[in-house]
Amino acid sequence: MKVSFLKWAVIASAVFSATASAYDTTIIEVNNIDSVVELDATVEAVNRGTLSAQTSGRIVAVNADVNDIVNQGDVLLEISAEQQSASLDAALAQLNSANAQNIKATAQVKRYRDLFPKGAISRERLDAAEAEARSSVAEVKQAKAAVAQAKESLGYTSIRAPYTGVVTQRHVELGETVAPGSQLMTGFSLSPLRVVTEIPQRYREKVEDASQFSITTLNGEILEPYEAKLFNYAHEKSRAFRLRLELLEQPQNLLPGEWVKVAFTYDDRPSIEIPESAVIRRGELSVVYRLEGEKVTMNPVRVGQSRNGQLEVLSGLEVGDEIVTDVVSFLAEK
Repeated sequence: MKVSFLKWAVIASAVFSATASAYDTTIIEVNNIDSVVELDATVEAVNRGTLSAQTSGRIVAVNADVNDIVNQGDVLLEISAEQQSASLDAALAQLNSANAQNIKATAQVKRYRDLFPKGAISRERLDAAEAEARSSVAEVKQAKAAVAQAKESLGYTSIRAPYTGVVTQRHVELGETVAPGSQLMTGFSLSPLRVVTEIPQRYREKVEDASQFSITTLNGEILEPYEAKLFNYAHEKSRAFRLRLELLEQPQNLLPGEWVKVAFTYDDRPSIEIPESAVIRRGELSVVYRLEGEKVTMNPVRVGQSRNGQLEVLSGLEVGDEIVTDVVSFLAEK
């Protein structure tokens, strides 16, 4: 550590003789730039949840396990269907009986309506036949509803994936008995995705729309959200507000749970920016080469955020100072 410091001290004391026109230089000036805050964020699946049993029975097949990628409609689990199949058979038999009674009652009403004008039957018998026909129609509807319910209950014995995604947890084992409401499997979809973060309370009123946010993945890919949803309440401990950034494009190499960076841009402010090529950085020490007449001297600076090839200078330079813009080329000729 001492050797490195002494080395920099020797270099810093060096003064080069040169003319300003011999090197590419720039004159320091103040420009208005956007204030930017970087936030840590997490990728989150929009669709995620836990499948629960809607009927009772025993687990007779397990077709997926934790970390498996499943497609929408795939059968994940199967529940024994003996009871449900029997209920469906009974409902179908009841429907057939109701249909037969309806056919009989309808035919009888037709005959009675033909005989009534001839005085062969009384009004009372005709009214009773018509009431029986209406009752048989209602029984057919009731039987059809029972068949539909039995079919739906039978369908509950095959647990299917509601969307394409990944299984994250399996709550049951083969042979285990489940009841309605029992948790079966948990998972999430790989698309669509969103990014969630927390924004400090002092920036809450500065959030206006999604254009203020830019997302950077670990591999350097830049994502632009199409919608920013700021929650209407703060976390009771951190006092920060949860923020959701909805993604229009779904990158293939991004997975739920990954860590990303979110840049939040708000008010303009005056600042000094110089090219990154003008700065030599060694750990926390940064220097530039400043021209003083015919001399070029090393000038320590304190830098801030990097943006589009430019470094913000927090201290060490003043308006009107002239610096070398490409220190690598400058030092190579020395």
